[in-house]
Amino acid sequence: MSLMAFLGSAAGALYRERRYSEAQMQAVQARRLSALLQHARAHTALGEERLGHLDLDAVDLTRVPTITKQLLTERFDHSVAHGVPSLAEVMAFTAARDQVGHQLKDEFICATTSGTTGRVGYFVTDKRAWAALNGALFARILRHRLIPREVLRFSPMRRYRMAMAVATGGHFITRLVSTFQPLLARGMMTMEAFSITEPIEATVEKLNRYQPHYLHSYPTYLEMLARVQLEGALQIDPEFISLGSEPVSALARATIQRAFPNAEISETYGATECLPMANQCRHGRLHANTDLCVLEPVDADGQPVPVGVPSEKVLVTNLLNRAQPLIRYELMDSVTVLDEPCPCGAALPVIRVEGRSDDTFFLADHEGRFHAYPPVPFEVLFLDLRGLEQYQLVHEAQNHLHIRVVTGPGADVAAVKAELLQRFRRYFAQNHLAECVRLDVSVVPTLEREATGHKLRQVFSKVPRPVAA
Repeated sequence: MSLMAFLGSAAGALYRERRYSEAQMQAVQARRLSALLQHARAHTALGEERLGHLDLDAVDLTRVPTITKQLLTERFDHSVAHGVPSLAEVMAFTAARDQVGHQLKDEFICATTSGTTGRVGYFVTDKRAWAALNGALFARILRHRLIPREVLRFSPMRRYRMAMAVATGGHFITRLVSTFQPLLARGMMTMEAFSITEPIEATVEKLNRYQPHYLHSYPTYLEMLARVQLEGALQIDPEFISLGSEPVSALARATIQRAFPNAEISETYGATECLPMANQCRHGRLHANTDLCVLEPVDADGQPVPVGVPSEKVLVTNLLNRAQPLIRYELMDSVTVLDEPCPCGAALPVIRVEGRSDDTFFLADHEGRFHAYPPVPFEVLFLDLRGLEQYQLVHEAQNHLHIRVVTGPGADVAAVKAELLQRFRRYFAQNHLAECVRLDVSVVPTLEREATGHKLRQVFSKVPRPVAA
């Protein structure tokens, strides 16, 4: 990772947040947007197609067509800049588990995601943009801790220990964040990744040995760790906890705070497509990083929604990544822009985000004891599976799971089903449930959506939470 890009981006993000007015922030966004659009039109075929008719010196972004993950994947080779690897190269690279933690051609960070559509996507970032994005993310998460009094508590002899309890078995964005850090930062801190698909007992043992100062994970997984801490098996005392990638309920947040009373808890809003979209300040407000991205909350027809009105989806423009310019990219999150000042004084708009709400499953072991299984480890089992296009996992009845999949043209359907069954059975065997769960896999032409809305629920339960849990 480029150290200068990381440090420069971190310093700039801190300075702008502390010193800039709203007008200055808007000017930064406008300048970066213009540069991105110029680059995309000049260096990508898709950019020329989408932007060629526009005056980019005074562009109205709403005139630019939106783009979905499906279209981006279909037009991948036209969406990336000249010299960036092709989709075939990226797919081959991300299919290789021994390449996790490496850069493609020593230059590009490649990540996969399924997101709220259940459809696998492939995303590429050049290492300079990666450093800038991570520097800004680092600064905005730890903003008020990046002062001499806090920083000087740590040294190469007493490093700041950061733990990431995330998906580690593939080219997943949170895993890559824990891998690609500048050498200077590694001299002052250690960052360890802990797999969420491992048995919880193994993770607890490792965390007890590591004793992190900083802990990051998904809200549902952190809630499970919190319950283990309250039961006494986990014994750590982090001073800072960040959570993201899922909505966090008030109950989950209260449970996490009760289990880790000395920890400051901070929410982040980001995605594989654009890491630092919003960060929480000390007053509990989520601030959109308008100097790093453009967020457009829109209704189901793609029209802007007024301030204070929840959107049906949000269009994201990543202002820093030039390898694969993402302009008005559709995410199925509901974002509400709030017209209220924040006591923290930052000139960044306050937003509220309601992402997908996948369910935690409560499954019974051989002795009838219920265990909680958060959605993210299940989602990991679907990634990097050749021939799989979309998926949905449903807890139909107690200890009965039904997997629905949509396969791609020419896919070996039998191989897809066999691989899924093998992955799930391996996971269940490692987590108290060997021979305890009935598992069905069916191939369907399309996936079910909720009758009342447009969102696809990927992992959901039809089974009430047991009283014993």
